[in-house]
Amino acid sequence: MTNPSGGEQLAHEEQARRLGILQGIADHAVTCLTDGRLEWETWLEHASRHGRYGFTNTLLIPAQRPSATDVRSYDAWQKEGRQVRRGETGIRIISTRGKPRTVFDVEQTDGEAIEKELFSPAVGLRGLSKLAADLGLYVDRGQGWTYLGRPGRRIKIAPELDDTTAAAVLAHQLAHTQRPGGHIDTDGSHSAPCRGVRRVQADSIAYLVLREMGLEISGLLAFPTPREWAGTDSRTDASAAIRAIGDQIVRTSTRLRRQLRGLSDVAATIRPPATVASAATTEKGDRSEQTPPSSRASALAAQQSPEVSTQQLRAAVADAHRFYRRNLPGSWGARYLASRGFTLVTQEQWEIGLAPRTRHALLQHLRERGHRDQTLIQAGLARSKDGGEPFDLFRDRVLFPLRDRGGDVLGFIGRRRDNAPGPKYLNTPETALFRKSEILFGLHEGQGRLAGAVRPLMVEGPLDAIAVNTAMPETYAALAPCGTAITGSQVDAIAACTDLGTSGLVIALDGDSAGRAGAIRAWPMLRRVPGPVEAAVLPQGQDPAELLSSKSHTAVHEALLSVTPLADLLVDERIRRFGGTLEFVESRVAAAQAAAALIAELPPDQIARQVVRVSARTGMDKAEVTAIVTSAISPEPGPDISSAADDVRLPPSLGRPEQQRSPDVQRSPHRAPSKRPDNTRRTI
Repeated sequence: MTNPSGGEQLAHEEQARRLGILQGIADHAVTCLTDGRLEWETWLEHASRHGRYGFTNTLLIPAQRPSATDVRSYDAWQKEGRQVRRGETGIRIISTRGKPRTVFDVEQTDGEAIEKELFSPAVGLRGLSKLAADLGLYVDRGQGWTYLGRPGRRIKIAPELDDTTAAAVLAHQLAHTQRPGGHIDTDGSHSAPCRGVRRVQADSIAYLVLREMGLEISGLLAFPTPREWAGTDSRTDASAAIRAIGDQIVRTSTRLRRQLRGLSDVAATIRPPATVASAATTEKGDRSEQTPPSSRASALAAQQSPEVSTQQLRAAVADAHRFYRRNLPGSWGARYLASRGFTLVTQEQWEIGLAPRTRHALLQHLRERGHRDQTLIQAGLARSKDGGEPFDLFRDRVLFPLRDRGGDVLGFIGRRRDNAPGPKYLNTPETALFRKSEILFGLHEGQGRLAGAVRPLMVEGPLDAIAVNTAMPETYAALAPCGTAITGSQVDAIAACTDLGTSGLVIALDGDSAGRAGAIRAWPMLRRVPGPVEAAVLPQGQDPAELLSSKSHTAVHEALLSVTPLADLLVDERIRRFGGTLEFVESRVAAAQAAAALIAELPPDQIARQVVRVSARTGMDKAEVTAIVTSAISPEPGPDISSAADDVRLPPSLGRPEQQRSPDVQRSPHRAPSKRPDNTRRTI
């Protein structure tokens, strides 16, 4: 046998080094499981996402990227039609052959969204029952007939259990049957005869199986710390026990989850009551619900169907709000809000809620209260793909109610967990009740104070609005649009609550280029406000929600009190954008013309002040600036300066064509005319 070359030897050594690092990371994670720094249920959450890669990789993946939800190889993502973005750092795992391997999370790729199919408790229970039958087991839910088979093959489930609990019991028992020599708990209880490692293993497998189906299992399964079942005796190797049990759990759950791949067919056999009612309607001649919508237009037409009254939509949204509110206390959402400084009192005062993680939690609840599926879809609470089984629109999000001026909830805006997939904020879609261009979060709650001396303050999101209204109630009534630039309807809504001519409007801006760009986009609408329109420029990287933070609230508080006319910021931005360093006469003229296009839109009493400011910023004579502004106010026939100022970025080294230069502006005697290649001529 020939000796490996020097290059091959180095490659082997590098691979061994990387493998050693990964093993060290996994060993540390097992130690954290052993001493309680990493909770068992937290590991199960990671295993539900990455279990197909084996126990060790359920520790390695979250150690490198805690937010990872779906990791695959570069080639696997390409087969799914997704492309790994350039510059993304891969996640290192250990392959089944014991070699380092690189994978990427879905959030590191671009392409069409991949929606995981989730199932209702009824479908999950039916699928598990079918799997039990395939394994030669009999599920007894008290059907009333005598079982004559072998006693050890019967799984007894109390008939009074709901579908989710029954599915958890059945999954637990199926886990027992997958162990070598395993047996079910013949009395049907998964607590009395099942203790220690045996119970942890079966409950963990049940947890992973139920999570695969998308069922909500909070509170159903409780897990002792690994130290309690892995051994406390110093002579035992608790880490080795955890590795062995973890590996068995991952392997068994993966096998069961693969055997459950036919749930879509099972789901097709279960028609929810609301759908049955709809089918009965179609027998009378209305076939709108039988035919899946084939286009966005037909879907919108279905949503606007006159079958559902406004009163029914309002009732469904109100019931949904009550359901969401009941889910917030004790949830991750409540803990997240508390960590941001939003106390339980504040959470209750603003009636914040939480959408459960499961796909059909709200849908099932509202069906039980008598709401039809069509009502829930038209209310923006549920959606359906191609006429299929409806599912909840909001899942695993903190929800803020969006109200009309009378206080009725019309929709919601939901914030996902940090690092979770999907958009950070998700709104109710356009419905007969909810039009996001007309709604402002906080307007109903602040209209009483707006009638007094407080000023309206536009902020970015609901957390910002709540923080300002909590910390500065005598200064501002904070309002947040629903992910849109401010609209005319929203300005009119504010004007209905306060005298804008007196109060004016303040807008909170991020202290970066994105904040300036947002102000530029909002300006065409904000200049309609009859009173002073001012801006509070926030410290970079901070937002108004920091007002409730003990660390950075002072800087944010001071920024919100130090307002500047928004027109000043926009004029300065125009000068910066089109004038650059203002080194050349041409660039100074370009900056003044860009600023003049905006100044021409201001009220007459503000123009003289801006002329002085532009003169000081550009170094041009006030008479020259006045002439440019006058030309912008009453332009002569020729190029449209206003539109050009928004569309053309003029480099400071490039002058304007001679025939378009203002006759009142002379070239500086101290600088020779700049030379310009023919292909760089720009027209403003």
